[in-house]
Amino acid sequence: MAKRSFKASQDGIIRAKRAFDLRGWTQEYLAAEVGLQTRQSVWKFFSGRPVERHIFIDICFTLDLDWEDIVDRSAFVADTPDLVLEEAQAAVASTSENPGGDLAEARLHLITLAQSQCHLLEIPLDLHQPITLAQLYTEAYLRPHQRFGAAASLAKTPATEAIQPHSRVLIVGGPGAGKTTLLQHLVLEISAEGLRGDGMAYLPVFLRLRQLALVSEADIPVQQYLNQRWLASGLSPSQVDHLWQQGRIWLLLDGWDELPIEQHRAVTQQIQTLLDTYPGLRVLISGRSGGPLPQLNGLVTLELTEFAPQQVEAFVEKWFAASQPIQGEWFAQTFLQTLNHPENDRLREMALTPILLHLMCLVFQRFGQFPEQRSKLYQQALDLLLGQWDQQRGIHRSHPLRHLSPLDLTGVLADVAAHSFEQGRVVLEEAELLGLIAKSLVNRGAQGDTLERLWADSKAILQVLIEHYGMLTERELGSYAFAHLSFQEFLTARRWALTALAKTNAEDWADLASHIADARWREVILLTVEMVPQPDALWEALWRQSQQYVLAHPRLMALVGWAKDQAEAIAEDYHPAALRGFYLGLRLEQGIDLATALEARLALDLPPSLALDEALIRLLHQARHWLRDTDGQRGFDLAFAMDLPQRFSLGPDLADALSQLQTQLLDALEEQGDLATWCESQGAAWCQGLQDAVFRYRGWSGDWGNGSTDGSTDESPRTYYHMQRLLVDSLRHNRSFTADRIQTLEQCLFVREVQYESA
Repeated sequence: MAKRSFKASQDGIIRAKRAFDLRGWTQEYLAAEVGLQTRQSVWKFFSGRPVERHIFIDICFTLDLDWEDIVDRSAFVADTPDLVLEEAQAAVASTSENPGGDLAEARLHLITLAQSQCHLLEIPLDLHQPITLAQLYTEAYLRPHQRFGAAASLAKTPATEAIQPHSRVLIVGGPGAGKTTLLQHLVLEISAEGLRGDGMAYLPVFLRLRQLALVSEADIPVQQYLNQRWLASGLSPSQVDHLWQQGRIWLLLDGWDELPIEQHRAVTQQIQTLLDTYPGLRVLISGRSGGPLPQLNGLVTLELTEFAPQQVEAFVEKWFAASQPIQGEWFAQTFLQTLNHPENDRLREMALTPILLHLMCLVFQRFGQFPEQRSKLYQQALDLLLGQWDQQRGIHRSHPLRHLSPLDLTGVLADVAAHSFEQGRVVLEEAELLGLIAKSLVNRGAQGDTLERLWADSKAILQVLIEHYGMLTERELGSYAFAHLSFQEFLTARRWALTALAKTNAEDWADLASHIADARWREVILLTVEMVPQPDALWEALWRQSQQYVLAHPRLMALVGWAKDQAEAIAEDYHPAALRGFYLGLRLEQGIDLATALEARLALDLPPSLALDEALIRLLHQARHWLRDTDGQRGFDLAFAMDLPQRFSLGPDLADALSQLQTQLLDALEEQGDLATWCESQGAAWCQGLQDAVFRYRGWSGDWGNGSTDGSTDESPRTYYHMQRLLVDSLRHNRSFTADRIQTLEQCLFVREVQYESA
């Protein structure tokens, strides 16, 4: 039986779209606000098709509209109310509860195990006492991950609310953004049934993915690894099997970026197999943005937002309350007052990242002052850990460390960090690590009586670094890693920066610059640029490496030339490099963030010519993507995106072509059973017709498939784009660059010609 349905009138559609555009929302976000699992009803609403009555009213309410003003009263479709279906759904849900006693016992056992894993924070710099999650956790917010455009324009949602509707979620964020802390919090929320899936309680299973690199069998599947851990904790084989078969497991996999790259494909396949085998399984993965990420069917990517000022204040108050139970309130107030001084604007930006805010609290507690640059913050934190803690506690050690100054110890750490980082290693075996420490000691003039004595001294230093300073941790027996990747990156950069005095020209920096195409090296390069006293030669080496990359990829050369031609055809008065970055970013589906970094006005209000080009380019991308994956809901999204005549003043030829193509698409989507046949027989021609209409209107030509957006494996255009992003950021990471010098060097960006603007 069909339910009572409403549809919008033509005037109602116009009013609803206006309200929708004013909010700047995506369809997915509106659907989530209404409580829908898909966006198809939202699309039907905007296209004047019947939708269920309660959904129609909820959409209007969410858009602050009166549904009676929007509804087409001549098109009511009457039938039974919604109550019957709702009651049936509730009845079905109730029958899935109350597992057997044996299974309940196993679930309780693993919940206790998960809680023990997550109740303490994993902080790279420990205080005098451990900090529990409850003491320090500050509410985190997520927003849809934006591949193009300004992500900050998207509404953010409390993490638990954003995650709850989705069964497969990837949370991305920058270094130290709080991804692990969030996953630990979610484990506790799921355990307490504060976060449920589809209205049901789930069993949280927390796994740090770096642990998979430590098992002796490199190819052991994720499921087998978890089974072994559960059996070792006391569960029986039948209990383990029943847990999987029941299906209500929520896997929380932390640190995709900490998993060795060579294991990415295998682990991705293992997780996908689990999802296919157990349909009720929920998966949440965290990983660093900008790096390799898992490719799973139906994966929803959410971005962990930076702290807002209110979150900074809450974090600081909790931090000092935990570390200074008696004077915590005074410390927090003094910290916040100092942070809010006008001259500390850069530090307020740094405080938006939780890991840096933690370091700032630690340094402030000891020194009462803040450094201006991130590298100085790291250095002060290292000095505190390696030089001041023993003095504060009155400890005098009788081990080889007494012969080393804090500077020497930092150098040892830098040697270890640089070696492991350059090798792409997260975990080092004990023998290799001790060899690196011994070699570093010899290079610093250590004189052991015998090789055995030197080896013993190295072991003593390793233990001190683990037990007293927390810079290294023992992940498994005989396997070690840096407590946080950020420290490994900083120490690697520091080692490079110390060689700067011997580097006078770009050729001297060729080794470091050769890594510019590797996303893993991005943070190391930025920190190195920040620390070198004269960064011009390093920046030139990086730029020349990017230009050589262009010359080695003919398709990339054509793409950069296209962006240059479009920029030169624009009459608007904007930074030329910003316009080139605008078109290249859109063409590669990277958004306009880089363009706005060069020209802030582009983030405010695009002039009509640029706004139209942005809409047209995104429409072409969307059409090609949909043709490769002809999902019905994505088809409705595509049809909605073709409503350009309502937003722009288009020529009649393009407006008519878009209208005809939109009608063809909607007709095909309405016939869901024949959609696949239509896409196979007419989809390519339809997509080509859209491209031809846009090309004729804009005077574009050539192969739009340049780059990897055509489904090929050529990643060179996007790699080049990220090189340019790195170059722009580098100019802002060292204050030795004057404003005039920055403006001069920016002219070298996004060009094919090998030219360098010398001072």
